[in-house]
Amino acid sequence: MLWPQGLTGRFAALLIAGLIVLMLVGVAIYMHDRYRNPVHLFDANMATQVVSAVEFLEATPMRRQRNAAHSLSDRRLKVRVWRQRMDMDGPRGMRPPWLTQDPPWQVDDEALMASLREGLAPLEPRRIYVRLSQGLPGFPEPGPPDRWHDHLPSLTIGVRLQSGGWALFRLHQPAPPLRFGPLFWFGITIVLVILASVWAVHRMTQPLRRMAGAADRLGLDGDTLPLPERGPREMRNATRAFNRMQDRIRRLVDDRTLMLAAVSHDLRTVLTRLRLRAEYIDDDEQQAKAVADLDEMQAMLDATLAFARDDATDETIARLDLAAMLQSMVDDLADAGHQAAYDGPDRLSFSGRTVALRRAFANLIENALRYGECADVTLSPAAGHVVITVADRGPGIPADMRERVFDPFFRLETSRNRETGGTGLGLAVVRAIVGRHGGDVELEDRPGGGLLVRVTLPVSATA
Repeated sequence: MLWPQGLTGRFAALLIAGLIVLMLVGVAIYMHDRYRNPVHLFDANMATQVVSAVEFLEATPMRRQRNAAHSLSDRRLKVRVWRQRMDMDGPRGMRPPWLTQDPPWQVDDEALMASLREGLAPLEPRRIYVRLSQGLPGFPEPGPPDRWHDHLPSLTIGVRLQSGGWALFRLHQPAPPLRFGPLFWFGITIVLVILASVWAVHRMTQPLRRMAGAADRLGLDGDTLPLPERGPREMRNATRAFNRMQDRIRRLVDDRTLMLAAVSHDLRTVLTRLRLRAEYIDDDEQQAKAVADLDEMQAMLDATLAFARDDATDETIARLDLAAMLQSMVDDLADAGHQAAYDGPDRLSFSGRTVALRRAFANLIENALRYGECADVTLSPAAGHVVITVADRGPGIPADMRERVFDPFFRLETSRNRETGGTGLGLAVVRAIVGRHGGDVELEDRPGGGLLVRVTLPVSATA
Protein backbone atom coordinates (compact mmCIF):
# COMPACT_ATOMS: atom_id res chain seq x y z
CA MET A 1 0.00 0.00 0.00
CA LEU A 2 1.17 3.55 -0.80
CA TRP A 3 -0.54 4.96 2.29
CA PRO A 4 1.98 5.01 5.16
CA GLN A 5 1.25 2.75 8.11
CA GLY A 6 3.10 4.78 10.74
CA LEU A 7 1.72 7.89 12.43
CA THR A 8 4.75 9.94 11.37
CA GLY A 9 4.33 8.97 7.72
CA ARG A 10 0.60 9.69 7.75
CA PHE A 11 0.98 13.10 9.37
CA ALA A 12 3.75 14.00 6.93
CA ALA A 13 1.72 12.76 3.93
CA LEU A 14 -1.33 14.78 4.96
CA LEU A 15 0.75 17.90 5.56
CA ILE A 16 2.63 17.56 2.27
CA ALA A 17 -0.59 16.86 0.34
CA GLY A 18 -2.21 19.93 1.86
CA LEU A 19 0.75 22.14 0.94
CA ILE A 20 0.85 20.81 -2.62
CA VAL A 21 -2.88 21.39 -3.05
CA LEU A 22 -2.48 24.90 -1.66
CA MET A 23 0.33 25.63 -4.13
CA LEU A 24 -1.65 24.24 -7.06
CA VAL A 25 -4.71 26.27 -6.11
CA GLY A 26 -2.58 29.40 -5.90
CA VAL A 27 -1.08 28.72 -9.33
CA ALA A 28 -4.55 28.07 -10.77
CA ILE A 29 -5.91 31.31 -9.32
CA TYR A 30 -2.95 33.23 -10.69
CA MET A 31 -3.32 31.66 -14.14
CA HIS A 32 -7.04 32.41 -14.21
CA ASP A 33 -6.57 35.96 -13.06
CA ARG A 34 -3.59 36.61 -15.30
CA TYR A 35 -4.55 34.89 -18.53
CA ARG A 36 -8.34 34.65 -18.52
CA ASN A 37 -9.30 37.99 -17.03
CA PRO A 38 -9.87 40.41 -19.96
CA VAL A 39 -8.86 43.40 -17.81
CA HIS A 40 -5.21 42.49 -18.37
CA LEU A 41 -5.60 42.65 -22.14
CA PHE A 42 -5.42 46.44 -22.31
CA ASP A 43 -3.29 48.60 -20.06
CA ALA A 44 -1.50 51.92 -20.33
CA ASN A 45 1.50 50.41 -22.08
CA MET A 46 -0.70 48.67 -24.64
CA ALA A 47 -2.72 51.85 -25.22
CA THR A 48 0.47 53.78 -25.95
CA GLN A 49 1.58 51.02 -28.33
CA VAL A 50 -1.73 51.08 -30.26
CA VAL A 51 -1.79 54.90 -30.54
CA SER A 52 1.83 54.98 -31.68
CA ALA A 53 1.17 52.21 -34.23
CA VAL A 54 -1.76 54.12 -35.73
CA GLU A 55 0.28 57.31 -36.03
CA PHE A 56 3.18 55.37 -37.56
CA LEU A 57 0.95 53.66 -40.14
CA GLU A 58 -0.66 56.95 -41.14
CA ALA A 59 2.80 58.43 -41.69
CA THR A 60 3.86 55.44 -43.79
CA PRO A 61 3.13 55.33 -47.54
CA MET A 62 0.17 53.12 -48.36
CA ARG A 63 2.22 50.60 -50.32
CA ARG A 64 4.44 49.95 -47.29
CA GLN A 65 1.73 49.89 -44.62
CA ARG A 66 1.29 46.10 -44.71
CA ASN A 67 5.00 45.47 -44.15
CA ALA A 68 5.08 48.13 -41.45
CA ALA A 69 2.14 46.43 -39.71
CA HIS A 70 4.00 43.13 -39.64
CA SER A 71 7.04 44.84 -38.18
CA LEU A 72 4.90 46.32 -35.38
CA SER A 73 3.55 42.90 -34.32
CA ASP A 74 4.90 41.03 -31.31
CA ARG A 75 3.85 38.09 -29.13
CA ARG A 76 1.04 40.01 -27.47
CA LEU A 77 -0.07 42.44 -30.18
CA LYS A 78 -0.80 41.44 -33.79
CA VAL A 79 -1.14 44.31 -36.27
CA ARG A 80 -2.70 44.06 -39.77
CA VAL A 81 -3.77 46.56 -42.39
CA TRP A 82 -7.01 45.91 -44.27
CA ARG A 83 -7.72 47.76 -47.51
CA GLN A 84 -10.45 47.38 -50.11
CA ARG A 85 -9.59 47.26 -53.78
CA MET A 86 -11.83 50.21 -54.62
CA ASP A 87 -11.02 53.15 -52.40
CA MET A 88 -14.49 54.55 -51.80
CA ASP A 89 -15.91 55.61 -48.48
CA GLY A 90 -19.26 53.83 -48.38
CA PRO A 91 -21.14 53.27 -45.12
CA ARG A 92 -20.17 49.61 -44.99
CA GLY A 93 -17.84 49.17 -47.94
CA MET A 94 -14.65 50.17 -46.16
CA ARG A 95 -15.34 48.21 -42.94
CA PRO A 96 -13.83 44.75 -42.40
CA PRO A 97 -16.56 42.08 -42.45
CA TRP A 98 -15.88 40.92 -38.85
CA LEU A 99 -16.45 44.36 -37.36
CA THR A 100 -20.06 45.33 -36.68
CA GLN A 101 -21.47 48.81 -36.56
CA ASP A 102 -24.22 48.43 -33.92
CA PRO A 103 -22.83 48.71 -31.35
CA PRO A 104 -19.28 49.52 -32.44
CA TRP A 105 -17.91 48.59 -29.00
CA GLN A 106 -18.77 45.01 -28.03
CA VAL A 107 -17.22 44.87 -24.57
CA ASP A 108 -19.19 43.71 -21.53
CA ASP A 109 -16.49 44.22 -18.91
CA GLU A 110 -16.86 47.67 -17.30
CA ALA A 111 -13.26 47.90 -16.10
CA LEU A 112 -11.93 47.00 -19.55
CA MET A 113 -14.35 49.45 -21.16
CA ALA A 114 -13.10 52.32 -19.00
CA SER A 115 -9.49 51.42 -19.76
CA LEU A 116 -10.23 51.36 -23.50
CA ARG A 117 -11.97 54.74 -23.51
CA GLU A 118 -9.13 56.35 -21.63
CA GLY A 119 -6.36 54.70 -23.66
CA LEU A 120 -7.92 55.23 -27.11
CA ALA A 121 -8.98 58.84 -26.47
CA PRO A 122 -5.99 60.27 -28.44
CA LEU A 123 -7.30 58.49 -31.59
CA GLU A 124 -10.58 60.41 -31.69
CA PRO A 125 -12.31 61.48 -33.94
CA ARG A 126 -11.22 58.43 -35.92
CA ARG A 127 -13.78 55.70 -36.35
CA ILE A 128 -13.01 52.91 -33.84
CA TYR A 129 -14.50 49.43 -33.47
CA VAL A 130 -13.76 47.17 -30.52
CA ARG A 131 -14.68 43.52 -30.16
CA LEU A 132 -13.99 41.23 -27.20
CA SER A 133 -14.10 37.56 -28.22
CA GLN A 134 -12.25 34.29 -28.23
CA GLY A 135 -10.31 34.24 -31.45
CA LEU A 136 -11.04 36.23 -34.59
CA PRO A 137 -12.20 34.37 -37.72
CA GLY A 138 -10.23 35.37 -40.74
CA PHE A 139 -7.47 37.05 -38.78
CA PRO A 140 -4.32 35.17 -39.88
CA GLU A 141 -1.69 34.22 -37.36
CA PRO A 142 1.94 33.55 -38.28
CA GLY A 143 3.28 30.12 -37.52
CA PRO A 144 1.44 26.99 -36.34
CA PRO A 145 -1.95 27.38 -34.60
CA ASP A 146 -1.86 27.94 -30.86
CA ARG A 147 -4.55 25.92 -29.07
CA TRP A 148 -3.94 27.87 -25.90
CA HIS A 149 -5.32 31.02 -27.54
CA ASP A 150 -8.52 29.25 -28.60
CA HIS A 151 -9.69 29.32 -24.98
CA LEU A 152 -8.39 32.75 -23.96
CA PRO A 153 -10.19 36.07 -24.45
CA SER A 154 -8.76 38.32 -27.15
CA LEU A 155 -9.44 41.95 -27.93
CA THR A 156 -9.78 43.20 -31.53
CA ILE A 157 -9.51 46.92 -32.21
CA GLY A 158 -10.25 48.42 -35.63
CA VAL A 159 -9.15 52.00 -36.29
CA ARG A 160 -10.05 53.84 -39.51
CA LEU A 161 -6.85 55.31 -40.94
CA GLN A 162 -6.88 58.86 -42.28
CA SER A 163 -4.98 57.62 -45.31
CA GLY A 164 -7.68 55.04 -46.00
CA GLY A 165 -8.19 51.47 -44.94
CA TRP A 166 -8.22 50.02 -41.43
CA ALA A 167 -5.57 49.25 -38.90
CA LEU A 168 -6.54 46.07 -37.08
CA PHE A 169 -5.06 45.19 -33.71
CA ARG A 170 -5.51 41.89 -31.95
CA LEU A 171 -4.49 41.87 -28.31
CA HIS A 172 -4.23 38.60 -26.38
CA GLN A 173 -2.36 37.07 -23.53
CA PRO A 174 0.65 35.10 -24.77
CA ALA A 175 0.81 31.45 -23.84
CA PRO A 176 2.78 31.01 -20.63
CA PRO A 177 6.23 29.74 -21.56
CA LEU A 178 7.47 26.50 -20.07
CA ARG A 179 10.41 27.61 -18.00
CA PHE A 180 12.58 25.15 -16.11
CA GLY A 181 13.66 27.75 -13.57
CA PRO A 182 10.28 28.00 -11.77
CA LEU A 183 9.84 24.24 -12.03
CA PHE A 184 13.26 23.73 -10.45
CA TRP A 185 12.50 26.08 -7.55
CA PHE A 186 9.06 24.54 -7.19
CA GLY A 187 10.69 21.12 -6.86
CA ILE A 188 13.24 22.46 -4.37
CA THR A 189 10.40 23.95 -2.33
CA ILE A 190 8.52 20.65 -2.31
CA VAL A 191 11.65 18.77 -1.18
CA LEU A 192 12.33 21.28 1.59
CA VAL A 193 8.70 21.12 2.70
CA ILE A 194 8.84 17.32 2.77
CA LEU A 195 12.05 17.30 4.83
CA ALA A 196 10.74 19.94 7.23
CA SER A 197 7.40 18.14 7.57
CA VAL A 198 9.00 14.76 8.26
CA TRP A 199 11.36 16.31 10.81
CA ALA A 200 8.56 18.23 12.55
CA VAL A 201 6.18 15.27 12.66
CA HIS A 202 9.00 13.01 13.84
CA ARG A 203 9.65 15.40 16.72
CA MET A 204 5.94 15.63 17.51
CA THR A 205 5.44 11.85 17.59
CA GLN A 206 8.62 11.10 19.56
CA PRO A 207 6.72 11.07 22.91
CA LEU A 208 4.34 8.48 21.44
CA ARG A 209 7.26 6.23 20.53
CA ARG A 210 8.72 6.63 24.00
CA MET A 211 5.36 5.75 25.51
CA ALA A 212 5.03 2.67 23.29
CA GLY A 213 8.52 1.52 24.32
CA ALA A 214 7.69 2.13 27.99
CA ALA A 215 4.50 0.09 27.62
CA ASP A 216 6.47 -2.81 26.16
CA ARG A 217 9.04 -2.59 28.95
CA LEU A 218 6.25 -2.50 31.51
CA GLY A 219 5.02 -5.83 30.20
CA LEU A 220 8.54 -7.28 30.35
CA ASP A 221 9.77 -5.68 33.56
CA GLY A 222 7.63 -4.07 36.22
CA ASP A 223 10.51 -1.98 37.62
CA THR A 224 10.59 0.63 34.86
CA LEU A 225 11.38 4.27 35.46
CA PRO A 226 8.69 6.93 34.86
CA LEU A 227 8.73 8.69 31.51
CA PRO A 228 9.92 12.30 31.30
CA GLU A 229 6.98 14.63 30.76
CA ARG A 230 8.03 16.57 27.66
CA GLY A 231 6.43 17.69 24.41
CA PRO A 232 3.09 19.39 23.68
CA ARG A 233 0.47 19.81 26.40
CA GLU A 234 -1.59 16.83 25.22
CA MET A 235 1.48 14.58 25.18
CA ARG A 236 2.52 15.76 28.66
CA ASN A 237 -0.96 14.95 29.95
CA ALA A 238 -0.86 11.50 28.31
CA THR A 239 2.63 10.81 29.70
CA ARG A 240 1.54 11.92 33.17
CA ALA A 241 -1.48 9.60 32.99
CA PHE A 242 0.74 6.73 31.82
CA ASN A 243 3.15 7.27 34.72
CA ARG A 244 0.25 7.28 37.18
CA MET A 245 -1.10 4.07 35.67
CA GLN A 246 2.34 2.45 35.84
CA ASP A 247 2.69 3.44 39.50
CA ARG A 248 -0.77 2.10 40.34
CA ILE A 249 -0.02 -1.22 38.62
CA ARG A 250 3.25 -1.53 40.52
CA ARG A 251 1.55 -0.83 43.84
CA LEU A 252 -1.23 -3.29 42.98
CA VAL A 253 1.30 -6.04 42.24
CA ASP A 254 3.26 -5.28 45.40
CA ASP A 255 0.09 -5.28 47.52
CA ARG A 256 -1.00 -8.59 46.01
CA THR A 257 2.40 -10.13 46.70
CA LEU A 258 2.41 -8.92 50.29
CA MET A 259 -1.12 -10.18 50.83
CA LEU A 260 -0.36 -13.59 49.39
CA ALA A 261 2.85 -13.82 51.41
CA ALA A 262 0.89 -13.13 54.58
CA VAL A 263 -1.78 -15.67 53.65
CA SER A 264 0.92 -18.20 52.78
CA HIS A 265 2.63 -17.68 56.13
CA ASP A 266 -0.62 -18.18 58.04
CA LEU A 267 -1.58 -21.23 55.97
CA ARG A 268 1.85 -22.77 56.38
CA THR A 269 1.46 -22.44 60.15
CA VAL A 270 -1.92 -24.17 60.01
CA LEU A 271 -0.59 -26.90 57.71
CA THR A 272 2.31 -27.52 60.10
CA ARG A 273 -0.08 -27.99 63.01
CA LEU A 274 -2.28 -30.31 60.92
CA ARG A 275 0.76 -32.33 59.91
CA LEU A 276 1.76 -32.74 63.58
CA ARG A 277 -1.76 -33.82 64.51
CA ALA A 278 -1.84 -36.28 61.61
CA GLU A 279 1.02 -38.12 63.28
CA TYR A 280 -1.33 -39.08 66.13
CA ILE A 281 -3.86 -40.79 63.86
CA ASP A 282 -3.91 -44.47 64.81
CA ASP A 283 -5.23 -45.73 61.51
CA ASP A 284 -2.22 -46.00 59.21
CA GLU A 285 -4.33 -45.82 56.07
CA GLN A 286 -6.16 -42.70 57.19
CA GLN A 287 -2.91 -41.21 58.38
CA ALA A 288 -1.31 -41.74 54.96
CA LYS A 289 -4.30 -40.18 53.22
CA ALA A 290 -4.23 -37.19 55.53
CA VAL A 291 -0.50 -36.67 55.00
CA ALA A 292 -0.98 -36.98 51.24
CA ASP A 293 -3.72 -34.35 51.31
CA LEU A 294 -1.51 -32.06 53.35
CA ASP A 295 1.36 -32.56 50.93
CA GLU A 296 -0.95 -31.76 48.03
CA MET A 297 -2.18 -28.64 49.78
CA GLN A 298 1.42 -27.62 50.47
CA ALA A 299 2.36 -28.13 46.81
CA MET A 300 -0.68 -26.17 45.62
CA LEU A 301 0.11 -23.39 48.07
CA ASP A 302 3.73 -23.17 46.94
CA ALA A 303 2.77 -23.21 43.27
CA THR A 304 0.07 -20.59 43.75
CA LEU A 305 2.35 -18.29 45.70
CA ALA A 306 5.16 -18.66 43.15
CA PHE A 307 2.75 -17.91 40.30
CA ALA A 308 1.25 -14.89 42.08
CA ARG A 309 4.64 -13.43 43.02
CA ASP A 310 5.95 -14.06 39.52
CA ASP A 311 9.52 -14.74 40.59
CA ALA A 312 10.69 -14.15 37.03
CA THR A 313 10.44 -10.39 37.52
CA ASP A 314 13.06 -10.50 40.30
CA GLU A 315 15.67 -12.15 38.10
CA THR A 316 18.06 -10.04 36.07
CA ILE A 317 18.48 -10.45 32.32
CA ALA A 318 21.73 -12.06 31.23
CA ARG A 319 23.31 -13.74 28.23
CA LEU A 320 22.73 -17.48 28.11
CA ASP A 321 23.22 -20.38 25.75
CA LEU A 322 19.66 -21.42 24.94
CA ALA A 323 20.71 -24.44 22.88
CA ALA A 324 22.96 -25.77 25.65
CA MET A 325 20.16 -25.28 28.22
CA LEU A 326 17.61 -27.27 26.21
CA GLN A 327 20.11 -29.97 25.27
CA SER A 328 21.19 -30.48 28.90
CA MET A 329 17.58 -30.73 30.08
CA VAL A 330 16.79 -33.32 27.41
CA ASP A 331 19.98 -35.30 28.10
CA ASP A 332 19.22 -35.45 31.83
CA LEU A 333 15.75 -36.82 31.14
CA ALA A 334 17.08 -39.31 28.57
CA ASP A 335 19.69 -40.53 31.06
CA ALA A 336 16.87 -41.07 33.57
CA GLY A 337 15.14 -43.43 31.14
CA HIS A 338 12.63 -41.06 29.54
CA GLN A 339 12.02 -40.84 25.81
CA ALA A 340 13.34 -37.35 25.06
CA ALA A 341 15.26 -36.00 22.06
CA TYR A 342 16.72 -32.65 20.99
CA ASP A 343 17.15 -31.28 17.46
CA GLY A 344 18.81 -27.95 16.82
CA PRO A 345 22.11 -26.06 16.87
CA ASP A 346 24.75 -26.82 19.46
CA ARG A 347 25.05 -23.20 20.58
CA LEU A 348 22.69 -20.23 20.46
CA SER A 349 23.32 -17.03 22.40
CA PHE A 350 20.22 -15.40 23.85
CA SER A 351 19.38 -12.64 26.36
CA GLY A 352 16.88 -13.66 29.02
CA ARG A 353 16.22 -14.86 32.55
CA THR A 354 17.92 -18.22 32.92
CA VAL A 355 15.97 -19.63 35.88
CA ALA A 356 12.60 -18.52 34.51
CA LEU A 357 13.24 -19.96 31.03
CA ARG A 358 14.47 -23.22 32.49
CA ARG A 359 11.31 -23.44 34.59
CA ALA A 360 9.07 -22.77 31.57
CA PHE A 361 10.72 -25.35 29.31
CA ALA A 362 10.84 -27.86 32.19
CA ASN A 363 7.07 -27.54 32.56
CA LEU A 364 6.54 -28.12 28.83
CA ILE A 365 8.90 -31.12 28.65
CA GLU A 366 7.48 -32.69 31.82
CA ASN A 367 3.93 -32.27 30.50
CA ALA A 368 4.95 -33.93 27.23
CA LEU A 369 6.50 -36.89 29.06
CA ARG A 370 3.61 -37.17 31.52
CA TYR A 371 0.75 -37.03 29.05
CA GLY A 372 2.41 -37.90 25.74
CA GLU A 373 5.06 -40.48 26.73
CA CYS A 374 7.77 -38.65 24.76
CA ALA A 375 9.22 -35.18 24.33
CA ASP A 376 10.78 -34.10 21.00
CA VAL A 377 12.39 -30.66 21.46
CA THR A 378 13.52 -28.59 18.47
CA LEU A 379 15.23 -25.21 18.34
CA SER A 380 15.08 -23.14 15.14
CA PRO A 381 16.75 -19.70 14.93
CA ALA A 382 15.16 -17.23 12.51
CA ALA A 383 15.45 -13.55 11.61
CA GLY A 384 14.75 -11.60 14.77
CA HIS A 385 13.39 -14.49 16.83
CA VAL A 386 13.86 -18.12 17.83
CA VAL A 387 11.25 -20.88 17.76
CA ILE A 388 11.23 -23.75 20.28
CA THR A 389 8.78 -26.62 19.81
CA VAL A 390 7.99 -29.42 22.26
CA ALA A 391 6.02 -32.29 20.66
CA ASP A 392 4.57 -35.48 22.14
CA ARG A 393 2.48 -38.45 21.01
CA GLY A 394 -0.33 -38.11 23.53
CA PRO A 395 -4.06 -37.56 23.07
CA GLY A 396 -3.56 -33.86 22.47
CA ILE A 397 -5.86 -31.01 23.48
CA PRO A 398 -9.15 -30.19 21.70
CA ALA A 399 -9.04 -27.02 19.62
CA ASP A 400 -11.77 -25.31 21.67
CA MET A 401 -9.78 -25.90 24.88
CA ARG A 402 -6.38 -24.66 23.75
CA GLU A 403 -6.84 -21.16 25.09
CA ARG A 404 -8.54 -22.19 28.32
CA VAL A 405 -5.68 -24.47 29.37
CA PHE A 406 -3.58 -21.33 29.87
CA ASP A 407 -5.98 -20.09 32.53
CA PRO A 408 -4.71 -20.59 36.10
CA PHE A 409 -6.09 -23.70 37.87
CA PHE A 410 -7.84 -24.96 34.72
CA ARG A 411 -7.41 -28.73 34.11
CA LEU A 412 -8.80 -31.06 31.48
CA GLU A 413 -11.02 -33.58 33.21
CA THR A 414 -10.00 -36.52 31.00
CA SER A 415 -6.25 -36.52 31.51
CA ARG A 416 -5.05 -33.58 33.57
CA ASN A 417 -6.78 -34.01 36.89
CA ARG A 418 -5.57 -33.73 40.46
CA GLU A 419 -4.54 -37.38 40.63
CA THR A 420 -1.70 -36.71 38.21
CA GLY A 421 -0.21 -34.22 40.64
CA GLY A 422 -0.90 -31.12 38.54
CA THR A 423 -2.28 -27.89 39.97
CA GLY A 424 -3.45 -26.33 36.71
CA LEU A 425 -0.68 -23.70 36.75
CA GLY A 426 1.96 -25.27 34.48
CA LEU A 427 0.89 -23.72 31.18
CA ALA A 428 -0.15 -20.48 32.89
CA VAL A 429 3.38 -20.15 34.27
CA VAL A 430 4.84 -20.92 30.83
CA ARG A 431 2.78 -18.21 29.13
CA ALA A 432 3.61 -15.70 31.88
CA ILE A 433 7.36 -16.34 31.58
CA VAL A 434 7.34 -16.30 27.78
CA GLY A 435 5.24 -13.14 27.83
CA ARG A 436 7.82 -11.51 30.13
CA HIS A 437 10.34 -12.14 27.38
CA GLY A 438 8.08 -10.61 24.71
CA GLY A 439 7.17 -13.97 23.16
CA ASP A 440 4.09 -16.12 22.69
CA VAL A 441 2.99 -19.73 23.14
CA GLU A 442 0.75 -21.64 20.70
CA LEU A 443 -0.72 -25.14 20.79
CA GLU A 444 -1.07 -27.14 17.58
CA ASP A 445 -1.82 -30.66 16.42
CA ARG A 446 1.29 -32.68 15.72
CA PRO A 447 1.33 -34.40 12.34
CA GLY A 448 0.71 -38.09 12.95
CA GLY A 449 -0.99 -37.50 16.30
CA GLY A 450 -0.07 -35.73 19.48
CA LEU A 451 0.35 -32.17 20.72
CA LEU A 452 2.91 -29.62 19.54
CA VAL A 453 3.71 -26.59 21.70
CA ARG A 454 5.34 -23.74 19.79
CA VAL A 455 7.22 -21.05 21.73
CA THR A 456 8.36 -17.93 19.85
CA LEU A 457 10.90 -15.65 21.55
CA PRO A 458 12.08 -12.38 19.95
CA VAL A 459 15.83 -11.98 20.05
CA SER A 460 15.72 -8.20 20.53
CA ALA A 461 13.00 -8.12 23.19
CA THR A 462 15.37 -8.44 26.13
CA ALA A 463 18.75 -7.73 24.56
